[in-house]
Amino acid sequence: MKRNPAVTLSLFVGAISLGLIVAGCGGSKPEPKADKEKPPQEPTKPAKVTTIEPAGYAKAIVGRVTYTGPEADAKVVFVPTKLEDKGDCPKEVPGEGWYVDDSKDKKGVRYAVVFVRAASGYRLPPLDKLERPTKDPEFIELHQPNCQFEPRVLLLPPDSKLRAWNDSDKGKNKPIDHEANVSGLQAVRLKPGEHRDLDIQPNDREPRTVTCGTHSGFMKGYIWKFSHPYAAVSDQDGHYRIPHVIVPKEGKLELWVWHEKLGKSKKVQDLTLKPGEETTVDITLP
Repeated sequence: MKRNPAVTLSLFVGAISLGLIVAGCGGSKPEPKADKEKPPQEPTKPAKVTTIEPAGYAKAIVGRVTYTGPEADAKVVFVPTKLEDKGDCPKEVPGEGWYVDDSKDKKGVRYAVVFVRAASGYRLPPLDKLERPTKDPEFIELHQPNCQFEPRVLLLPPDSKLRAWNDSDKGKNKPIDHEANVSGLQAVRLKPGEHRDLDIQPNDREPRTVTCGTHSGFMKGYIWKFSHPYAAVSDQDGHYRIPHVIVPKEGKLELWVWHEKLGKSKKVQDLTLKPGEETTVDITLP
């Protein structure tokens, strides 16, 4: 039975002050000048950050992510696999690329992560203070058929755990970076047909990278878990939908996008949301 794919990675500087004493040759030593007392400096106050209060909740933020660059650059790079892997892998597997769809306009970008951030000086409320109409599933699954991760970019809801499967007939590694954020586990060794459940900690700044120890040269994926529910991954046609988004009583929200070809997150625009209404924001890349 096919499982539903959807899923889960001192510098010490010491400063030494040297006092230099200069002695004059002959004559009396000059009286040392008394240092002027400097007024005590007040400690720097941390910038004030205000927690956003809800004025209501918008129905959704929806839109489409499209590619506007050169057509030649839109093609997914296929990476040849090693000869010894032919029994387990196809001749080549998808590598990094824009993943532009095959629809009529051939512009929709798959695997873009679209998410909400509070503007500078503000922060979203804690998860338990947000109104959430639906409950997160207990597990989101990550599969790896034919030497590739499915989905390639997996969004993990804040209350969900990752269930990582080995769909092949060989043992595989799933090393996940940011070791401290993976409940002390850096690499997961899976036997054929085996799965492992991982409690990934949130990181609102960047996704975790997933690689395979056996096929590290070409097998790669991404897992992103936010501390809030306001994120989505674009589908095969480039469409995304972020439902039930908080509307600030005071403060601003921003819409951001990430894609593996960008290499980092990019601000799209400030958001103006209204309770109960749907807001459309289309995004063009790169």
